[in-house]
Amino acid sequence: MRQKYLLYTVLAAVLLIATPLVEAQAQTQAQRSSPVLAGESFPPGTYKNLNTQGGGPETIDLGASLGQRAVVLVYWIAGHARADEMLQEIQGMADALPADKAVVFGVATPQRGRGPVEIAKRLAELGVKIPVLNDENFAIGEQLRVQTVPNVSIIDKTGKLRMTNGASLVQAVGYEQTVRTAIERAVKTGEIGSYGHLDRYYPVNELVGKPSPDFKAPLLSTSVEQRMSGLIKKDAVNVLIFWSVNCPHCRKELPLINAWLRQNKEQLNVISAASITDDATRTRTKEFCDLNRFVFPTLVDRDMKISTLYQITATPTILFIGPDGVVDSVVLSAHENFGEVATRKKQELLGG
Repeated sequence: MRQKYLLYTVLAAVLLIATPLVEAQAQTQAQRSSPVLAGESFPPGTYKNLNTQGGGPETIDLGASLGQRAVVLVYWIAGHARADEMLQEIQGMADALPADKAVVFGVATPQRGRGPVEIAKRLAELGVKIPVLNDENFAIGEQLRVQTVPNVSIIDKTGKLRMTNGASLVQAVGYEQTVRTAIERAVKTGEIGSYGHLDRYYPVNELVGKPSPDFKAPLLSTSVEQRMSGLIKKDAVNVLIFWSVNCPHCRKELPLINAWLRQNKEQLNVISAASITDDATRTRTKEFCDLNRFVFPTLVDRDMKISTLYQITATPTILFIGPDGVVDSVVLSAHENFGEVATRKKQELLGG
């Protein structure tokens, strides 16, 4: 539940209105489509093209491609940073694909504030030329079980759905296989095995082994602006926790982490970044911190700008950062004991 909750928060914060995909579903309850399972034929349909300025026709007959060549569908929301980036990457792949063996379509659901005009404008800004299907009734979204964006699906030459829920071209889909190589294989051979609905992808993991992105943010307690690089300690394991007072799992777990830290602070430098969307959230967050007497500072993640920088898609998310400022690992699940992980990281990164 917390992952779905954060998705809705992210969509609201990154230039998006609240829960757009769910809103589209709620408006079309009577027209829901059944999910298509891996290995089943994907249903044909005719859709308006939201990207006619890219040179495509006004309508797209999906059935004309199904069973004739591989089809790649990319579910997208205009203005969503990762979805925009993915669509540009897919456009780059589409430019190199043989038209007789594969076709790539974007898919979008128009919403308030992001209707056909706004979508076309954003596509022009991104330089995207592939047709974008107008999934007005969220039929395709239901068939693919779309809950997050970006979302890539592959239909092979036989018209069978083989993969859904791809969130990155580097995302693993099998042994030494990624979303990118799966697309390439579908194009080259015409058929691929069924990978099904991929597990949720956490793009923050792409930061492991890289310097933690630097940023400036004010302290919640004093409003004094701090630079993240200035908070990194070279004689400690640094920990950056992303959380929200609106997240029930965060409200449960952060006090437990704080209680452990009261007895085990040595060689640990813990910093948190709390999502703040308005003055009311700021007040409730500060009250929560004061009530629990947190021993670590909390930075204001205003409108999730820091979360976007770190590609956070679920809370709480905990990053362990070495004394050199390089991200060592990411903890995404509440099932892992913070104390055990922190103790292990001190041994690994500090040698004691």
